[in-house]
Amino acid sequence: MTRSSCFLLLFLAACATQSPGDRAPERVSTVALTTGNNAVIEASVRSRPEPRTALVLLPLESAWAALPGVYAAMGLTGGGVMDEAARQFGMPPTTLPRRLNDTPLSRFVDCGSTRLIPNADTYAVRLQVSTQLVAEGTALTRVQTLVEGTARPREMSGNPVLCTSTGELERRIVRQLQRAPA
Repeated sequence: MTRSSCFLLLFLAACATQSPGDRAPERVSTVALTTGNNAVIEASVRSRPEPRTALVLLPLESAWAALPGVYAAMGLTGGGVMDEAARQFGMPPTTLPRRLNDTPLSRFVDCGSTRLIPNADTYAVRLQVSTQLVAEGTALTRVQTLVEGTARPREMSGNPVLCTSTGELERRIVRQLQRAPA
């Protein structure tokens, strides 16, 4: 193998971020629109949610010990250890009330809107939240939080719509962890 081939191979390996098996599953949402002449147009939207990442000045074990309290304080109940070895904690898919600790859900997720009213504030929103902690040396911890959700009308039948994170929930988890004792 020539020297330039080795450099190319090393460059391509460094650019590869994840193997396909490590990536979150792709989600597909179908939207049907009716035009003025009663023609129906369907469109599919594909998305793959990615976790939001931040660093906290806290050793891994201290952050791990504080994480259940952070979830509870934020109103993310029913959570638990998802993978002890991987330091992953989370809340399984849960239908939430219209507010989370007196904050409208639309501050945390975008589920579209109907007549200028955010769907997250009127629809039944089902969220799954998971946080993974990774040591970055002895004093820092990388916090990776993934928020996934769907919403559907409360009073009538309808297809669920995908909800995307605004990033606020992830920021609040990080802020709460930063307040934890080391």
